[in-house]
Order: sequence, then C-alpha cells, then structure tokens
Amino acid sequence: MLTGSPSPRSRSSRLRAAAAAAAIAFCVAAADTTVAMEIQTTGDQIILSGPVIGDELGRVHDALSASPIITTVILRNSPGGHILTGYRIGELFRERGLRTAVSGFCYSSCSRMFLGGRWRHFTDDYPLEYTHVGFHGHYGRDGRLNREAVDQLDLKGWIIRHSDGRADVALVERWVHIPYNVGMIHFYHPLFVSRRGASTFLCEGPGATLVFACEPIAKTALDLGVVTSLDLVRSNDRASVRATIPLRPAASGWADVEDVRRVPLEPEAGQEEYRRFLRAPLPRAFAVSPTGQHWAWNSGTRDVLNQALLRCAQRSGTTCKLYAVDEVVVWQRQSQ
Repeated sequence: MLTGSPSPRSRSSRLRAAAAAAAIAFCVAAADTTVAMEIQTTGDQIILSGPVIGDELGRVHDALSASPIITTVILRNSPGGHILTGYRIGELFRERGLRTAVSGFCYSSCSRMFLGGRWRHFTDDYPLEYTHVGFHGHYGRDGRLNREAVDQLDLKGWIIRHSDGRADVALVERWVHIPYNVGMIHFYHPLFVSRRGASTFLCEGPGATLVFACEPIAKTALDLGVVTSLDLVRSNDRASVRATIPLRPAASGWADVEDVRRVPLEPEAGQEEYRRFLRAPLPRAFAVSPTGQHWAWNSGTRDVLNQALLRCAQRSGTTCKLYAVDEVVVWQRQSQ
C-alpha cells in the first residue's frame, strides 16, 4: 500500500481537531488559577458550589465513594469553568443514577453537571425568581465562540441525549452557537417565573446580560427535558442559605415599578438607566440620591442592595436611598 502526504480533506480535519483540542487545553490552563469549587456532603446530599477549575472529578468521585447514602447533588451558584470536567461529572452522575438540583444559578459547565442527573429539579433555597440554569457553547479566553470545540465534543448531541431526547434540536443548535460567552439560554421554574408569558429566555445579542429583556421561549425547562419534574427539592442546609439572603424592604405603594415617570430623577439619562434596570435579572436594586441628580443600580448578585447604595453614594457624595428592589417600589417621599 502506497503512503504519502495526507489528502487536503484529512489534513484539514486534523488541523480542526488539533485547534479544538488546543483551545480546550488553553481554557483548562486558564481555569487553574481560579478559586476551587467547594464540595461538601450533608446527609444524603453532596453540595457543589463555585467555579469549576478542573480537579473536581476525582474529588467528587472520592466524596461519593465515602458517602454511599448520597442520592442528590445540589449545584449552587456556579459560573462554570473547565470544559471537560462538566461533561465527565455529568456522565458520572448519570451512571450512578443521582438526582441533581439547582440552588441559585448554575451556568456553562455546571449546567452539564446538572443535565447529567437522572432526575433534575429546582430547589427553594433561594427565591425561585433567583434560581435558574444557563446553557451556552464553548468559548476561548477572548469570550468568543470556539466552534471547533463545540463540534469536536458534540455538545449539541450530548445535551439532546442527556435531556432524554426531549430537547428541541433547532433550539439547542442556536444556544450552543451563541457568539459570546455573556449570552446564554436561561431556564427558570415555569410555575414561579413568568415574563411576557415565558420562563425561558434566549440571550444572544448586545443586551445578553439583561435576561428578562431577551427573547422569550415558549417551551419550558420541563418541556425540553432540562428538568424532569417541577417538584422542588429542599437542600439539607437550606436554613443557613436563607439566613444569608438580605431582607428586602417592604413595598411602599408609591408607584408601580414599571412607571418610569414616578422615579424621582431629574436627568433623562437616569430614566433611561431605570428602564435598563427593569430589564435586568433578579435580584436587583435601584438607588437614587436626595437631589435626584444621581443614581446607581445592581443586578444578579446577593449583595445588590448594598452595591446599589454604595455606587450611588460614591457618585453623589451623599447618602442615597433605595427606590426599587426586585419588582416593587420601596421609596417613600419622607425618606428623602
């Protein structure tokens, strides 16, 4: 049999595979400097929280072996991270027939861990409007989509298989090819979250961080096999989690939160920022200065109240007050 130079097609395939592998390895190396994911067991649950840096598979395997009574995996407030670890841990959970449940947010590689569960649920650790799972593609350090990695690892096929064949193929095709890593498809509990009649939102464009302003998707997490039940799971440490959530001020009745005209702001630019605030995901808080000349808002973190007040004070040089928190107005005239 004669041998020689590879054909242009085979050479191209090898180059694509090498590029994807190099990109994946690069992402792995970049994640190694991140604070490690926290892993703890409590009764029949194992709780994973924080970023995925790449050493979790062995640690999770050891924890499960040491506690054979574990039936449930709680995935809490994880932005994701290491690409391959998300796949491998998700596959481990499926092999062991474990139940997974999201506590707070679970994005990117964490979402593959979640989808690996034989049964998949939301928890009620945090308010349900704060609780969601987010999926997207694979990305390089520059935040741009790495199509080669998506194709080589068959991300679309993996998602469809682990959704038990219920995922919408065309929709998965869209979300695994979101161009930038700030974009994502977000799944909320459909019985507790509804915006424009939807609980699923596909964020692709420049406003990708303003979740509720993104494209509403009619199909729910249950429809698409992201979760297998709408029954809520309660984490064994729920009481301690709830204790960390700041108390929201009571609604004042001053105005409907959507009524921009009632916001005590002078500049038109402030009203435009308030409109952006209304499209931001929960939790969120909007603060205004006594003169109405300055404002600040924060969204997506548990410390939104303090952050909004702090930023407003820094801009105005004086003490600010909260105007709106989440979906209610808390401002009162006498507080100014």
